[in-house]
Order: sequence, then C-alpha cells, then structure tokens
Amino acid sequence: MNSVIDMRSYVSPSSSRLLVMVDLQESNYDELAKDRASDLARSMENCTRALRHARSLGLPIAFTRPSRNPGTTERAGQSAWISGFEPKRSDMVFERPQPSCYTNQLFEDVVSRIGNFAIAGLVAEETCLATAIDASHRGHRVTFLSDASASRGRIATDAVAVHAVTTNAIGLFADTVTTRHWLVATSPRSFRGHRYG
Repeated sequence: MNSVIDMRSYVSPSSSRLLVMVDLQESNYDELAKDRASDLARSMENCTRALRHARSLGLPIAFTRPSRNPGTTERAGQSAWISGFEPKRSDMVFERPQPSCYTNQLFEDVVSRIGNFAIAGLVAEETCLATAIDASHRGHRVTFLSDASASRGRIATDAVAVHAVTTNAIGLFADTVTTRHWLVATSPRSFRGHRYG
C-alpha cells in the first residue's frame, strides 16, 4: 500500500462541535439546477448524510439564510426551505444581512462559545467563503464540507469550475474535507480491542 493518509483531514474535522447549513432554500436549488454541469444531486445527498450524522450524535445544527429586505415582508433572495431540509425545533436558524454568517450577532455569539464548526450548503462561493474568512480573522476553526456544498455558475464559467475555485479559496482559511472524512472524524471511537505499543 503506497497511499499516504492525510491525518489532518481526520483530526481537524473531529473538533467540529456545530454543523452550519447555509442557504438551503428552493430558489437557490432551482438556480443551481439550471446549470447542467452542477453536481447538485450529489451535494444534496451529502448534505443529508451530514445532517443525519449530526443529529445522531446530538451535535447542534444551525441553518442560515438571508434576512428580510427592510420595509418589506419579502426575504432577500429567499424562498421556502428545500423539502427535507427544513430546520427542526431543536435547530438554530440565523438570518444574515450579508453573505457571512458572522453578520448575525447571535451566530457570532454562539460560535464564539463553541470556537469551531463545519459548514456546507448552497451558494458556497458567497456564504461559505465569506464565513470562512471571517472565522479565520476571529481565530475560529472551520471545516468546509466541499462535496456537501455547491456554487453557482458565473458568466462564461460553469458551476463546477466556480466550486473548484471556491474550494481552493476556502482552503486558505479553513480545512476542506469530504463529507465522508468528516463523518469518520466526528464518529465516536472505541479503542477497545486495539493493541498499541
């Protein structure tokens, strides 16, 4: 066996004490679904896996979305939650006026107590990137679930290319891992039956 195991990809995500799911609204899904290059189905499947895992472990879960436009009853770029991704009563929901989740003071207060979190969801090129940058400035540890996230395409650039660039940029400020790595890293471990030394 000649493969090298990156232990950091298992150790760093294990410190995640909160799962943050961003922009899981129908309007975002519909926009991403228009880009045929987007692997949206795989991203949503991994979001489901991450949510189930967090709930089974009792990890707190936070959902974020854009806040209301001032003076209106409509939300900025927001619609209903994607079916199957509606927050439960035990989950936290944060509305934010800007792309970074930190623009909601309650989010910042919660994360300041916890210090580290995993993040995934839609519109990664805005929300996940801005949040990872702000977390880095505050000394918080972020784990970005790259395959449980999706980015929107831009002019002359498809969603897959934008997401690759986004993942590389987030890697400057956070640990980027696959959902599988995060699931393994955050799963309870039993050392019984193993011989050490």
